Amino acid sequence: MKKMLILFSALLFIAGLSTLQAQTAEEIVDNYLEAIGGKEQLSAVSSTKMTAKAKAQGMELPITMYQKPPGMMRMDMVFQGKEVTQMAFNGEEGWSTNFMTMEAEKWDAEQSEVMKSDMDFLNAFLQYSDKGYSVALEGEEEVEGTACFKVKLTKKPVVVDGKEEDNFSYYYFDKEAFVPIMQEEYAKSGPMKGQASQTYFSDYQEVEGLYFPFNIAQKFQGQTVFDLTVEKIELNAAVEDGLFNYPEPAPTESKE
Repeated sequence: MKKMLILFSALLFIAGLSTLQAQTAEEIVDNYLEAIGGKEQLSAVSSTKMTAKAKAQGMELPITMYQKPPGMMRMDMVFQGKEVTQMAFNGEEGWSTNFMTMEAEKWDAEQSEVMKSDMDFLNAFLQYSDKGYSVALEGEEEVEGTACFKVKLTKKPVVVDGKEEDNFSYYYFDKEAFVPIMQEEYAKSGPMKGQASQTYFSDYQEVEGLYFPFNIAQKFQGQTVFDLTVEKIELNAAVEDGLFNYPEPAPTESKE
């Protein structure tokens, strides 16, 4: 009888190992997409409009963000009583409001190309392989006491300052809920190049059958630099493509 119990325990242990080994990055991503509503329903979304409040550098900033596929995005905020465009991208080129002149300024070609390679409507993992991305399970880690799968998402390389750079980030998926609670990425340019920042996702709420994080906080070297609380998300809102385009200045009338 004792030998039978030992054998049974050994079989359970082996079965447990097999289950663990069968948990691949692809399966984790599939479980995640299913947990937040499913691939079919995610793919049916044609636009989003989000209103939120952001806290940064001791200020509270009202924010409105618009998105449309395949990679159009615009984020407006109210700063010192004036509405400014923090960033806008129409899928090919980007622009933003210069906070000194309060005029719209186009990004340079390289900056637009980097944004183009990074823009994913709604979800980076949706149809990721069709976009040329790959995923890999990097192990398991705890994030603020929560056991997580660590998954590396690798996109196509980008050119920064004339040099091709790897383009990847790490997502930490809650092992029970299968939703990411943290993303870690490394700055590709500027004085912080090569240094990591962490973005935390929490307070997942349902919107028309899909789940979104309603709190997003970014940390650098352990300090929170940006904290966003979502107030409302509208799916399939009426958003015109022209909203993302650079506002060309009106032609001046010639004086005779």
